[in-house]
This record gives sequence, C-alpha cells and structure tokens, in this order.
Amino acid sequence: MADNNEIETEGKIADLLRKAMMEKDYNEVRRLCREVPKELLQINSIYDDTVLHMAAHSKQNDLVLDLIKMIPEDRNHELSNIKNTDGNTILHEVAADDAMEDAAGELLKRDACLLTASNKLGEKPIFCAACYGQSQMFQFLANKMGLEKLSPEESKPHLRRNDGTTVLHVSMANECFGLALFIAQRYPYLIEQRDQSSMTALQYLACNPTAFRKGKTQIRRGFIQLLNKSKFEVRKGLAKLFSSLLLFVEGKKNARDTVLRELVILLVEKDTSWEVNINSQAMSLGESDKLCSSKLSQKKGQNSQESSINKDKKSDESALFLATMSNIQEIVQEVLNFRPQALKHTNKEGMNILHVAIVYRHIYIFNMVIEHELLSRRLLSASDDEGNSVLHMVSQKRKSQASEKMQSPALQLRDELLLFEKVKSASKNLITNPLNKDNKTAEELFDAANERLHHDAKEWLMRTTENCTILSVFIATVAFAAVYTVPGGPNQDTGIPILYSKPFFLVFVLADVISLTLALSSVGIFLSILTSAFPLEDFKIYLFKKLIQGIICLVLSVSMMAVAFGAAIVLIMTDSPQNVVWSVVAFLPVPIFFLSYSPLRSAVLGPCLEWFKIFILDFLVVVFVVVVLLGYALFSIIRIVFKALGWTVIGAICTLCRIWIWIWGIFFNSESDTESSQRGEAPLRHSDV
Repeated sequence: MADNNEIETEGKIADLLRKAMMEKDYNEVRRLCREVPKELLQINSIYDDTVLHMAAHSKQNDLVLDLIKMIPEDRNHELSNIKNTDGNTILHEVAADDAMEDAAGELLKRDACLLTASNKLGEKPIFCAACYGQSQMFQFLANKMGLEKLSPEESKPHLRRNDGTTVLHVSMANECFGLALFIAQRYPYLIEQRDQSSMTALQYLACNPTAFRKGKTQIRRGFIQLLNKSKFEVRKGLAKLFSSLLLFVEGKKNARDTVLRELVILLVEKDTSWEVNINSQAMSLGESDKLCSSKLSQKKGQNSQESSINKDKKSDESALFLATMSNIQEIVQEVLNFRPQALKHTNKEGMNILHVAIVYRHIYIFNMVIEHELLSRRLLSASDDEGNSVLHMVSQKRKSQASEKMQSPALQLRDELLLFEKVKSASKNLITNPLNKDNKTAEELFDAANERLHHDAKEWLMRTTENCTILSVFIATVAFAAVYTVPGGPNQDTGIPILYSKPFFLVFVLADVISLTLALSSVGIFLSILTSAFPLEDFKIYLFKKLIQGIICLVLSVSMMAVAFGAAIVLIMTDSPQNVVWSVVAFLPVPIFFLSYSPLRSAVLGPCLEWFKIFILDFLVVVFVVVVLLGYALFSIIRIVFKALGWTVIGAICTLCRIWIWIWGIFFNSESDTESSQRGEAPLRHSDV
C-alpha cells in the first residue's frame, strides 16, 4: 500500500513538473526538484526527456545550472547513460545553444564521458553544436576534447556521424558559413570527406545558389527596359572613382559576404572532387568496352532507367559543373583563379563548362570563361558525345536550380536569338565540324527547337499590338474632340474662344495637339507591326524597336492628355480665390500616372540617374581641374611678380598691408568730407527760407 502511495506521489510530482515547465514557472520547477531531487533524472515526457532535457530545450541556462547542482554526487556517473528517444544526452541538448556554455562546463565536471556519448545517429555533442550553428559551443567542446592534439584519423570519428556526414557538411547545409570557415581552417582534412551521397562540402555549397544572393539588392526592370537593352556604358575611370567614393562612405562590405568568399577560396584550394570525377570518368570509359556485351543482353527499359538515375546523381558532377548549373559565379571565378585545369573536365555526356553554361542559360559564366583566350579556344571547339558543338547547344535548354525570369514568349525568343548570335560570334572559325551525329547544323536545330516559341511570340506580339492600337485610337478620338469643346466655349459672334488671351489656353492647345500627334503616330507604328510577316530574325531587333517606339508615343500621348486636362481645370477656375490649390490639383494626374506605371518610371528614371551620375562625375572632375589650373596660374603669377620686384614673403605682406591702409584711408576720408559738406549747406538753406 505504501508503494502505491509513493508511486502516486511521484506521478503527481511529475505532472506538476511538466505543468510548471509548460507554463514557464521555473521557480516552481526549482522548488519541486529541491524537495524531490531524484525527479531530476526521471523520465518526464513521451520522448523520454528528463527535467534537465526540457530545461535545456527551453534554453534556460540559469535553470539548468541550478538543477545540475541539485543532482546528488553519487549519481553523476548516470548522466552519460540518461538518453531520450533520439539517444540524446543532456549535453546534446545543452550544446544547441552558445548561451549554455556554463551549463556544459558544469555537466562535464560531473561526468566527462558526456563528451564522447553518441545518439542513435552517431552524433556526439560537438556534432549537435555544429548542426545548430553554435560556434562558441563548438570551440568550447573541441577544446575540452583536445581535437587539435589528435591525428586526423583519431579525430574524424568525433566530427562525423554514422552515415559519413561531417560537421563541415551540416554547417554548410545550414548556411552557418562562419562556423564552416572555422572548421575548414582548423580541420582541413574534412574538406575532402564525402557523406553518404558521395558529396563534398564544396559540392553542397555549389548546389545552394540562394546563399550567394542574400543581402544583394536586385533592381526591378520595367517592361520598356527589357525591350530596349541599353548598350550605354559609364566611363570606366570615372565609374571606378565614383564606386570607390561610395565604398569609402559606406565602409566595409557585408561581413557575411567576406566570410563566404574566404570559405569558397579555401574549399576550392583544398577540394579534389573534380580529380575524382575525372578519374571515375576515365575508368568508366575504359570499362565500357568490357561491359558492352553484357549490357546488350539486358532490357532497354532497365538500361534507360539506370542511366537516368545515374545522370541525376549530383555526386557525379564536379563542384565547377554544379556551380555552373546553379549560376554561382563566385565559385566559378575562384576555380578559374586557383584550378584552371579543372576546365578540361567533361561530364558523362561529354559536355564541358561552356556547353553546360549555354544549356542552363548562364551567360555571365559563359562570358567569364571565354575571357581566357588560351582556355576558351579548346572549349569552344570541343563537341559532346553526340557531336554537338557549343553552337548546337543553344537549341537545348534545361531548367536550373536558380530562379528563372518570367518573360513573355517574344522576349524569350529575342534572348534566344541574341544568345545564338553571341555564341556564333565567339566560336567563329573554331568549330571544325558544323554537323552533329544526326547530320544537322546548329541553325537547323535552333529553328526546330524554337518553332513553338516563334508561334507563341507572334501571337503575343499581335495581341499586345492590337490592344495598344485600340487604346491609341481612343486617345486620338478624345484629343480630336477636345478641340471643339475648348474651356469656356467660343464667342457666339466671332467664334474665337473666350479664354483665348489666358496663358494656360496656349498650354491646353499645345498639349492637345501633341497628344493627338503622338496617338496617331503610335497607331501608325502599331499598324506596321500588325502588317509584318513576323520572320524569325525580326524578333531580334526590328519588331521590338517598333514596339518600344509605339509604347513610348502612347505613354507620352496619355501624359499630354493629362496636361491638357490640368490646363483646362486651371482655365475654368481662374476666378477662384484658391488658384494655387486648383493648379496643384489640376496637374495631379500627371505624376500619379508617371508613378503608377512602373515600367515608365524605371525607363525614365534609370537613364536620368545614369545621366545625372555622369554629369556629377564630369562636373566634379571639371571643377577640380579648373581649381587646380587657376591655383597653379595664380601661384605662377605671384611668383613672377615677386621675382621681378625682388620681393620676399615678408616684404609682400608689408606691401599688401600698406595698400589696404591706403584704400581704407581713401574710403574713410571720402565719408568724412561728405558729412562735413552736408553740415555746411544746412544753414544756407535755412537763411534762404
């Protein structure tokens, strides 16, 4: 009976502890554990967590310290054996927060075996610290374990779990790049380690394009800017000067980007995944002849399934190819700097980096590689296993991990045509065989691949042009009708408008005439597009040039109509006492239209900002040059005068002081003479009166 009562009492205390933890009443938790110390190490949840586990989950360092001090000394040896359903000890939970370093130290004083205790995945507490990105806790546990004194073979079991994943892998996957840099510098032998997917840390980083885009602002491009890709370039020297001034004002770059760049450099220097891929590729090529007869006896469906599975394995690709697929330019640039020999590598399909860059439409990487003339010659002239050159690759397209731009079919076709022209210009006189294994040229493949896109682009352009034409005709109709309904009306006797003499009447007439002219011009431009035959080559420049001209005329026509409306309001309310208020309200539609139509805003403000930037740079340079020249000229004149008169610096100062005193004396004497003459004339005028 006594045992049953004791069990009921323990159950009630466990419920009270659980309730206090959920309500965050930590003083009540301390009181209950002080009264019943054995409850500290008793299972108190469905996950086999003790009160210490739950307190560590709540990240309450003071509470954990107080509870640890309540543990009886004779039970310290049990700490490393008390685990929850995941196999985590109390130190595993404590290691998930840097702020609990004191609690971790107190635990290790009581049971040092906690350092090497593993959970069900084979993770030690130091691995949990790396999983949660806790750099301070990781360094604390590493010092306690003395990993720096151990050899690589002795320390590796502590820094990886059962499936081969290391602390460098998990810190990279969780984007804890500061900790990853520390681990790579302190334990460089982990850089070459592969996990259960045969991936290195650099390969994982090369599959994470979002890590390199955080903190970078992307300017939204308007539709007009996309149509009209400006070739305008700021002068390089002045642009560098302006950029350096901005960097000086803003200070250092983002610390995260600096750490990430250092990590990329270190991983590229130490990584050998591309060598392994080349060796495995050579082995597979050598063994292909031996396995040819056995493969022929197997089913074609099974072969195609296996090839598709192997084709999708990222571990078969080098970090350079993975970075190219993900459009991570930073990794590609560092590989070019430190591992240029890696560019010779080809994947299982026989494609080199230029083939991959074109297939995934990462043109910046393509430009980056072809800048190296010695490397690009061989790459541009190479073909894949199907005999496709880099120009053939333009007709192929694959989706990348990087986010793709959402564009209309016409813009996509325009980009494809420009890419084909660019690659053709870069590979001129370098392609030895214009036919692939299917006896097709690059032009034939391109036309066949973009046939559907050409049809969609034609429909989109016709639909857009028709809508714009209707709007232009409507605006022209309104502008034409406004002439016969002028503000104030005409004089019934003469027919001349009553408000003809008002200044804003001229503004109204000019704005209305300009609006009508621009609307009719846009109608003519849109009709020329609608009557076009829409050949493929015209989608490169001609059709878009016409479209942008028509849209600009249309937008300006609407703006002029708004100006005419504002002038009419001012003319009607000219006798109102609130003239200024009506003037502001009348022209309010103009800025509202300008700001609401973001493509117009970006198309106008963008070039204006560029021009303003250049004007400021040129103005500052001109002012600086003029000031320097004037200063030098003044200094030269003074020097010549001093030399001619034989003056010294002290003599010149004395002479200037004499001249100043002489000028001051003349001015003072003229004032006194004027006052005295006025005093002398006053009595004469009085006597005359």
